[in-house]
Amino acid sequence: MNTKKERAIEGHLRHYSTYKVGINNCQKQLDFLMPNITATYDYIGGNSFHIANTTEQIAIDRIESKRALDLHEEIERYKIICESIEKAIADLKPQEKEFVELRYFQCMAMQEVTSAMGYSEEKSAYRIRRHVLDKLVISLNNLISL
Repeated sequence: MNTKKERAIEGHLRHYSTYKVGINNCQKQLDFLMPNITATYDYIGGNSFHIANTTEQIAIDRIESKRALDLHEEIERYKIICESIEKAIADLKPQEKEFVELRYFQCMAMQEVTSAMGYSEEKSAYRIRRHVLDKLVISLNNLISL
């Protein structure tokens, strides 16, 4: 059971930068679906003004669309994942942070991580991995079901 949790967390770590891109892309789609609502004001005379907004009904229709709601949900999901990862990593030791950066964010093989971290044997990198995953299984437990 722990292995399943670890794999889910490792998957989220590997996709961290992709989630960041996803947030931006979803926001762009949402901006397209929901144009800015800009009202225009015309002076009619006396104390009267006419307020018109040509995009108001379109925006209201689009705001209520399922696609817009889905995009909001997806953006929030990605934000939760990214913020959770950032907070969990902030609590790691510098050596563990370096391991996460190399192994998961840069997708290096364990042999490459071992070399980059200056270890002579792969056991050291696997030991750090074990410490990192033990901590992240606890701090990122909320991501397992996402």
